[in-house]
Amino acid sequence: MKQTLLLAIALVAAFAWTQEPAEPPIDISKELHHTLLLGNPSVRVFRLKLEPNEATVVHRHSNFYAFVSLQPVNISNEVRGRQPVSTHLDPGEVRTSRGGFSLAERNISSVPAELIVVEALKSDTSGFREPMAFRFHDTAQGEIFESSAVRAYDMIMAVGGRTEKHKESYDRLLIALSDIDLREETEGQAPSETKMRAGEVLWIPRGLTHTTRNLGQTAAHFIVLEFN
Repeated sequence: MKQTLLLAIALVAAFAWTQEPAEPPIDISKELHHTLLLGNPSVRVFRLKLEPNEATVVHRHSNFYAFVSLQPVNISNEVRGRQPVSTHLDPGEVRTSRGGFSLAERNISSVPAELIVVEALKSDTSGFREPMAFRFHDTAQGEIFESSAVRAYDMIMAVGGRTEKHKESYDRLLIALSDIDLREETEGQAPSETKMRAGEVLWIPRGLTHTTRNLGQTAAHFIVLEFN
């Protein structure tokens, strides 16, 4: 009789534990594996670092976002009530999501993971009126994606490669995929040099008229996102 009573108590306790409400998702800015690199009215940019088998806590992605990995990695996206979804990312590969959900991310690789996560804060649906292209030399450019509010392209600038003078019609975010050394000549300003390490980001506001040249000893590789 005593054993039966103890078993009943254990079952009730287990049932009560399983019925406890899950912790509510937190904002991505409060998730400790995400470090804020840049924030303004248009965008928030985070660096996500995870050791092998390490996971974030459940956090909310309220808006459209893009993410790029800095090395080959396998990530498991874990949404409550669903089976985990595994994703392989190659270095420099850009993925996007429309957001509006909560999840945890787990590094299921044998090496540390480092990703750059870009969250768009505006929802302008008017689309882009100006083309993505501008004139350049010894440079390769390829479109990655375009939505109504954000678009992106991949750019590799050879040693000595440059863009011709052009005006920025939209705000731009540059994500370095390699170490880069650029010379900027901006109208109305003295020439400047921009040095970045792989994984660093740079915000370029709309309205600037400038040219860019690769001063480095190797090709400069970066992702550029434009915001409507």
